Amino acid sequence: MGPPVNPKKLANGPREAAIYKLEPRIDVYARKLRELYVRRSTITDVKSYINPERMREPTDTIKYCMANSLLAGVVEGREEFDDVDLVWKMRTASRITRNDHPFMRPYYLLHPETEEEIRVTCKDIQYHPTKKIPYNIKF
Repeated sequence: MGPPVNPKKLANGPREAAIYKLEPRIDVYARKLRELYVRRSTITDVKSYINPERMREPTDTIKYCMANSLLAGVVEGREEFDDVDLVWKMRTASRITRNDHPFMRPYYLLHPETEEEIRVTCKDIQYHPTKKIPYNIKF
């Protein structure tokens, strides 16, 4: 930034002396903030599928699923539908959380038995308190 305007003052120089050198960097930073704002405020229209491995069985306990890298989950029922208990791969939780707006974005899944397409929104992902790995997901 060159020598200070006042040679006796070594820190906190006047703004007018430094602003012309910082303007390009400030403009780049402002552009990045605008892009970040636009990217975070939009939800993509592309369908994202998170297909389950299979229906959940009585033997699929939380302990069993964690040992086999599976993720137990439920699609909560609505007025005309019952709850659907399913099992996903463990990486499904990270796939959901790494997206923009993970708990607002709609996801689609194919029911393993009826092949029906279901539109869901993730409500909650529960993590083990010490291992920090997901063990339950709720749609």
